[in-house]
Amino acid sequence: MRWGKRKTSASLLAGFALAACASTPAEQAVQPLALCQTMVSGDTQLELRITNRGATLDDLCACYVQIEAGLDEETRADNHALMTKIIEMRDGTGLSTEDVAELMEDDRDGSLYGLTEERMKRGAQPVEDAMSKARRDPASCRAS
Repeated sequence: MRWGKRKTSASLLAGFALAACASTPAEQAVQPLALCQTMVSGDTQLELRITNRGATLDDLCACYVQIEAGLDEETRADNHALMTKIIEMRDGTGLSTEDVAELMEDDRDGSLYGLTEERMKRGAQPVEDAMSKARRDPASCRAS
């Protein structure tokens, strides 16, 4: 094959590759507020823990959004993965967020649920921080 034909073939392949990339749907960005609202929805145990101190689940999610905005990429990825897994595991089971977290804690190497103990701790910290902030000062998280 002469150089001109190779160049043409390479150009065609590159064009096909670009077309394939363009036709692949982009991964949808995670919406922190929606993620939080989905995770806490219907969790009466969590709601009692929050409302016991005068806050609401909306306050919790508002605090979470503030905290999530300041996370580094690794922590954000672990946090989103953890919350997504909790949502999946709660779906249709009647389990609370706490019930699911306890199940996941037993999977230290991540072989069952896909999150190692280290990733789970890193991913859970922003939610725990949001809960503390919502209980301590819920008004600080509300939109002004």
